[in-house]
Amino acid sequence: MGLSAVVSAIKDKKNECFAVASHRNLEGDAIGSMLAMSELLKAAGKKTVLLSPEDMPEIYKFLPNASLVKARKYPRRIAYDAACLLDCTDLDRLGDAKAGIDLSRPILNIDHHISNKYFGTVNWIDPGMSCSGEQVYRLFEKMGIPINKNAALYIYIAILTDTGSFRYSNTTANTHKAVSELLSHGICPVDIYRRIYEGIGPGYLRMLASVLASLDTDQAAGMAWVEITQDMLKRYHCSIDDTQDFVNYPRSMKGIKIAIAFKEAGAGVVKVSFRSNDGLDVNKLAGFFGGGGHAAASGCVIKGTLGTVKKIVLDKCKKSLTG
Repeated sequence: MGLSAVVSAIKDKKNECFAVASHRNLEGDAIGSMLAMSELLKAAGKKTVLLSPEDMPEIYKFLPNASLVKARKYPRRIAYDAACLLDCTDLDRLGDAKAGIDLSRPILNIDHHISNKYFGTVNWIDPGMSCSGEQVYRLFEKMGIPINKNAALYIYIAILTDTGSFRYSNTTANTHKAVSELLSHGICPVDIYRRIYEGIGPGYLRMLASVLASLDTDQAAGMAWVEITQDMLKRYHCSIDDTQDFVNYPRSMKGIKIAIAFKEAGAGVVKVSFRSNDGLDVNKLAGFFGGGGHAAASGCVIKGTLGTVKKIVLDKCKKSLTG
């Protein structure tokens, strides 16, 4: 199963209404792929309903139809014929939106993570894609549906954010070809970049300074890490989502093979973000702790205090590097 099976499911006359959803902790690819898929389905003559685990993040509220992405209560299953789940490795990643999914209905599982659990009725899992937004782009191509300006904007944002502004190893020649075509629809890269990356406040910069002050390394093993505590978040009026790129600072250091960010997500819960260089597979490392993602970028959530989680993760990481 794959792209062709997804196309067949979309064209199936029994599937007139699609629920479209992605993972909690919304970011560019989740938002972009959901909204772009909704555009594709509507162009194919289908009805859609978006299921979101949370409200649209502030930095993406400039998008057309941003109001469609909003948290809601799901006291019972939503009425639809098939579900299209994007950028989601497993059903639990849907967060509160999972309650709106009817497991007796067909599920189209469209994702680019190697850690995907293949939970769908139809599974199109392609780690060769830069993001799920690029997969939606391929769907437009395969189905011969013209991309409108809104869809081009949504897909561009998915690709821009998930490739780290085209810096990461998931950026391919095909990715750039897709972006070239998207730009022909009149979207403005400068405006998009400023809206997403240059609207920060002084609290964010002070938070970054505090996080960088926590930097520690094991140069011999090739490891570097930073901490994000609840105290920092409260002091600088930031959310944990504001810190998602902080792990890239230790990753950029010379000689570092694995970078880690330890984030206190609440009482007794720590989110751990892994990034790697030199082709090292941190998906396996995250998988050991019940997480996953990509070979070069993965994460997990571990119960315990920050100090305890740091110790067990750093010990495991060092063993993976030194044998």
